[in-house]
Amino acid sequence: QNMTIRENILFGHPYDRVKYNNVLAACALSKDLTLFPAGDRTEIGQKGVNLSGGQKARISLARACYSDADIFILDSPLSAVDAIVQNEIFTKCFLGLLRHKTVLLVTHSPEIIASKFIDRIVEVKDGKLMDKAVLGRESTDDMPSSIDPLAARRGYPVAGDDDNQVLTTDMPVYKRNDYNTMLSPSTPHHGESFDVFTPVGPHLTFDEDAEVSGQLVLDEGRTEGKVSAAVYKAYVEAAGGWGTLVGVVGVSILRQGLSIGSDLWLSVWTSTVPIETPLEFQQHTPYYLGIYAALAVLAVIATAIATLATYGACVTASKTLFNQMTDALLRAPMRFFDMNPVGRILNRYTTDIGAMDVNIPFQVGSMASVSFRTLCTVATAMYMTSYLGLLVLPLVYVYVWMGRYFVKPVRELERINKITKSPLLNLMAESIEGVLVIRAFGDNQRRRFQRMHYRNVDATNESMFAKEVVTTWFTLRIQFTSAFVVMVVSVALVMMRDSLSPGLVGLALNYIFSSLSMLEYLIPNFAQFETVMVGPERVVEYANIAPEAPRVISGAVAHDWPTNGDIAFTNMSFRYKENDPLVLKDVNVHIQSGEKVGIVGRTGAGKSSLTMALFRINELAGGRIKIDGVDISRIGVKTLRSSIAIIPQTPVLFKGPLRNYLDPFGEFGEADLWGCLQKVRLADRIDGVEGKLDSPVEENGENFSVGERQMLCMARALLRQARIVVMDEATAAIDHETDQNLQRVIRTEFATSTVLTIAHRLDTFATSTVLTIAHRLDTVLDADRIIVFDQGRLAQCDTPAALIGAGAGIFFELCHEGGYLDKVVSSQSVE
Repeated sequence: QNMTIRENILFGHPYDRVKYNNVLAACALSKDLTLFPAGDRTEIGQKGVNLSGGQKARISLARACYSDADIFILDSPLSAVDAIVQNEIFTKCFLGLLRHKTVLLVTHSPEIIASKFIDRIVEVKDGKLMDKAVLGRESTDDMPSSIDPLAARRGYPVAGDDDNQVLTTDMPVYKRNDYNTMLSPSTPHHGESFDVFTPVGPHLTFDEDAEVSGQLVLDEGRTEGKVSAAVYKAYVEAAGGWGTLVGVVGVSILRQGLSIGSDLWLSVWTSTVPIETPLEFQQHTPYYLGIYAALAVLAVIATAIATLATYGACVTASKTLFNQMTDALLRAPMRFFDMNPVGRILNRYTTDIGAMDVNIPFQVGSMASVSFRTLCTVATAMYMTSYLGLLVLPLVYVYVWMGRYFVKPVRELERINKITKSPLLNLMAESIEGVLVIRAFGDNQRRRFQRMHYRNVDATNESMFAKEVVTTWFTLRIQFTSAFVVMVVSVALVMMRDSLSPGLVGLALNYIFSSLSMLEYLIPNFAQFETVMVGPERVVEYANIAPEAPRVISGAVAHDWPTNGDIAFTNMSFRYKENDPLVLKDVNVHIQSGEKVGIVGRTGAGKSSLTMALFRINELAGGRIKIDGVDISRIGVKTLRSSIAIIPQTPVLFKGPLRNYLDPFGEFGEADLWGCLQKVRLADRIDGVEGKLDSPVEENGENFSVGERQMLCMARALLRQARIVVMDEATAAIDHETDQNLQRVIRTEFATSTVLTIAHRLDTFATSTVLTIAHRLDTVLDADRIIVFDQGRLAQCDTPAALIGAGAGIFFELCHEGGYLDKVVSSQSVE
């Protein structure tokens, strides 16, 4: 959720400091918290954008542990962490914190499966459960001899340790208390209590009264005061320009002129009755009737034209601003989406665009009609009643003053109402995406989210109710004012009856009533018009978002760039947003063309940040990156990103035909698509479904397994023939069979493959530079070089054999913890 780390872990449960600290320690989050600007009160962005994959998994695990359930169903929570963290969590959490709990762990890790501390192994094959073995702690005979059991991390108690044994370690020291509860005394618990560690070292969370500086998502701001002239100008230009405005106003004036003209002509016609004989009146009737009918028909035509012109201009403005906002969002830097949740953006597309589509055309048409009619009515009243008509002028001033007084609060309440809808939409989006988690945590969580939803609905309704109250207040005041004016005029006319003719008195009353009626409608109409212009104001705000770097810079590089795939990082530093700490610091490394490089490091070391720097997701904080000798800051981001292929940790598949996912721009033929699917061994799978390449991909690719999604990403990379391929934890969440298939494609197609049907293409990936970012070291042990990151700095860079031969260092420790030393040594002896 878009909340702090602590709120995500507590998940609505009461905060208990001891219990909370022990959960953090068991889930290996203690060190991570020291790296965040506000510790556990650092805000998590939408979908955890500011967390690594391993941090997301461990926070989810901590949330489950803090819930104090009896049964834990864990779906591969350790797949995105390195071997050291995996051992730490396995020993401290599974064998310690959850020792007396039932834990059903879904995993493809051979180290965990082979551990002697696993009580039972159940294999799922073809939709059936196969109970492979029931293991005791002393028996591992049924496990493959080539896989070492998961070693217990020294310094942490595991099953069989003496209760008082405390070993030294670089992590905080804990004493074992098997039967002490971690739960707050006021919190009921179920079954056995946690098997806990009582912390005797420093606290793991920040001081409650410390200044919070970990806010990521900015509070949604709002403009105050009048809607600026720039917004009106942008709206008019979006509607077609000033010519369109003049045309709409002109047609509206013509419409009202014809309507009033027909009334005046009827008045002229009826005024001839007293001065004409019946015969003359009968003779002149066709003439007067014909002109009256012509004016009426023209008024109808002008009304239709004015209505179509008004609504057409407003719809055009809505479409134009919609497209401008969409283009601006598509070109916005990623930090904008980090700081603005999806509900806030969705609010612009629903509430504000809806107001532009529906409310503004009605308000503009109504205001144009009533304005001209009111002007004509007031002018006629002043002309027909001579000096009595001057009474209308102070009345107009009073009404305008009341309208200006009214528009201030109603305009601000409209802005507040639109802002309060963003949290409502954001919570709905989070609830839909996390519905499985919410349901898994029971009815209490479902009711908690319902209460959160009700609070958001109440907040929206409060501003709507306040707006209606203000509107009602204004309506009552303006009607009371009108009634008072009618009373004063009526009394004055009665007192002046001796000096006024009955006809003049009747005319004065008629026009006073008409003027008041028009003013009562016109003044609120003007106020409501400024209120509905808040919608375009908010859309224009997003349409003016500062874009990221230019997409294409003409002549910056050749059309076939890059031809080699040579990458050079020089003093490169990187941060996610301005004023944030650096996540990569002074990185200097040169990757040769065609070289296969593995990038490793502990969780949160900055490995994936290197990918973001390479793709220019954010601009560098310092230094430069060159590809084939060209500084990537001097070329367009579209050119850069289309030249690099990536197989991400979490593949994203968009809803639509499979063909569109593989080849979104229709650049390749049918044979190319099938050829790439054949290479990744998905051709038979796709050929067996209805529609084949045109078969639908469901939302988020739900009709494909995680492994199949990864292989589809691989197929798309093969199709593009990129000279640089980045694999960002591509094997973290897939089974070993799929992993082996993926590694096969890397070794063959990325190096020597020539299986292409179009003759002018180069051998697919024959000279590609492959960057593999991994936690599972078996995916990089055969790399040409290993780059090791630690806390954002390049700590080691050499061949795997050289790094292992050093006998120390981060890579050596990772291989040791993961049980890969023998594999490296044996591969060296073979060579």
